[in-house]
This record gives sequence, structure tokens and C-alpha cells, in this order.
Amino acid sequence: STTTTTLMVLRLTGVCPFKEFLDGLTFVEEGYTASGARYFKAAEDEQYLYYDYDCNGGGNGKKRWIIDENSPDPSQTEDLDQDGACNYHARHNSDDTYGPPAAGVWQIWCGVEWVDAILHLDLVSNYTFDDGMDESNALKLRSYFKTCKQKEYMNNLQFEYQGVTANGSPYYKSVTSDEYIYYDLHCSGDVSGSARWVLDSDAPSLTALSDLDGDGNCSYHGRAKSLDTSAPPKGSMWKMDCGGVWKDMWVALVRLPMTTTSVTATSTTATATTAPKADGPKPVMLNGAAGPQHHLAFLLLGLALLSGRQ
Repeated sequence: STTTTTLMVLRLTGVCPFKEFLDGLTFVEEGYTASGARYFKAAEDEQYLYYDYDCNGGGNGKKRWIIDENSPDPSQTEDLDQDGACNYHARHNSDDTYGPPAAGVWQIWCGVEWVDAILHLDLVSNYTFDDGMDESNALKLRSYFKTCKQKEYMNNLQFEYQGVTANGSPYYKSVTSDEYIYYDLHCSGDVSGSARWVLDSDAPSLTALSDLDGDGNCSYHGRAKSLDTSAPPKGSMWKMDCGGVWKDMWVALVRLPMTTTSVTATSTTATATTAPKADGPKPVMLNGAAGPQHHLAFLLLGLALLSGRQ
């Protein structure tokens, strides 16, 4: 059986000019802390949103939602940033651990003093995927690439399972272009490198254990460090190459059931245009909007079948 997981994505607006670097950040749910409350990380920067029972651990603090540049320790219920003090960008006192308010009065540090301000945390979307499927299922890539225009074409790409590499991990190929997802122990061949899932325009070797694209370098679209070789993360922060600048981007890989009858190889499909490589491909829509010539072909086929029955 499968279970459904939904991840919350929030966008922050309304901060004072002193904290304008926070305005417009997209906070993506990372998981839960020991209190049972969600915590979030900004997709664009090292900024965090979390719930803290007592921000300095002194035993007499108030429960609150906090916006902070320091990452929280999810194993703690108090002083989650472990600084022994109440240092952060903003706070909102609350007994509600479910989530921060969509619009509420926060105390935000604006350079000289704490200022009451109405901050908005608008729900951008919920990423939903099913757990419990095996690695041979197809994947759909979902991400919020607003701050990484170079990778916008990847949103909604569908990847299908191709087999396993020499390290026993599954690898996937986009059904519409030469894009791959695979696991690499050391992306440059240097054994000091970290194991990771890789999103790449080069096909992986099925015999190599490291540097699977054979370029002697860690050159690819994105990476997610992981010790789990069985499948790429269903939802995680990836480092994405955005025109030479590496950015943290939330990427969800939604599990889809394989459809063995979805593609039929015939001589009439040989003239299909191949999607360009990673330097500027255009997404191919899979929702039936393939063009009038396909609809005409199906119509002619239907008429031929009907005439054969008469």
C-alpha cells in the first residue's frame, strides 16, 4: 500500500526595508522538529522558518515561530538554533504548532528596534507524492524555478526507469529529451568526493562506479547528496547550476506508475523531432497537444478500421 505525503511551500512578504533580502523568499517544508511542528528552509538562501518552545533554552520563554539565518536542530524543542540566545530576524508568539499564520503580526528587527509588522506567508503550493512505490516507477520533476530561469524547462519533465548502474542504483531518462537522473559515488572520480544523485544531460556509464558521465569533472545540472542508493529523494533540496551560480532549489520527484503501453514503436514515429540538449530544450507537452497531424492520423486510422468492417 502507499501513503500520500504533502509538503508545504510558503512565500514571505511584508518585511521592513532593513530586512528586504527576506522579502519574496520561498520557504519549503523540510520536515518536522521534536515538537511535531514543521520547519522550512528558503529555496533561495540560507534562511529558516521554525517553531521554538523557548528561544534561549532558559526555561521561561514563550512559544513562537521564528525566522532565522541559523538552521534549526530538528531533534530539539527549545533553542533550536543552539545559540543560547534569542537572536533571529523575526518572531511570532503562538501556541499553534501546525504552521505559521498566513497573515499575522510579527516582531521583526529593523536595524534599530523591534517593529510590529504584518507578515504574509502565502501558500504557494503543496507538493504531493506517493510513498511506497518501488524504484522502477516513472518520475515527474517538479520545482519552483523562478530564481533559476536556466532550468525552467525541466519543470514537469517525466523520467522513466531504464535499469540499474554498476553500483546497483536505478537510473532514469527523460521521455522527451536527453536528460538523466543517476547515482554517482564520486562525480569527478576523486574518492574524496561525496556520493550524490545527479541530474545530467550526459548518459551514465553502466559499468563505472564513479564519474558515471566520464567527464573527469562534476559538471551537471544539479545534485542532491545522499547515502541512499535505492532511489532519488522524493523531495529534497538540490544544488542547481543556474548559469554558473549554484543555488539551493527544492526539487520534488513525484512517483508515477509505469505505463508499458504509453509508447508504441512504429515506422511512422521515426520522423519525430528530437528534443535539443541541455543548452536550451523546450518541454514537450504530453497531454495530447502534440499537434493536428497526430489527430489527423488517428482519424484516418479510425476511418480505415470502420471501412474494413463494412
